Amino acid sequence: MKIFAHCAVWALAFCAVLVSPVILIFGVPLAIGLGTDIVQSGAGPLAAVFIAASITCVGLCNASVRASVKSLLRSAAPLGPAKSLAAAAASGHAAKSIS
Repeated sequence: MKIFAHCAVWALAFCAVLVSPVILIFGVPLAIGLGTDIVQSGAGPLAAVFIAASITCVGLCNASVRASVKSLLRSAAPLGPAKSLAAAAASGHAAKSIS
């Protein structure tokens, strides 16, 4: 039974390799045609908003993207003890040593 599963996987991979150029040859003009139909019907801005919203939702579901967005949106002016260090760095003076 193991050999049957192995052969089935290879047969499916072979079929996928044979079918993929056909999908690309017919899929790309179809996508271009659908895109031009959407723009000509006046729904281009609406489609752009939906696409941007879906990309944003997918991006925010990913933890690393969420962390990078949070760090990007954080205030540039630090609060607390780091404030004096940031002020010293901004003025070009060396910060005082803690020790």
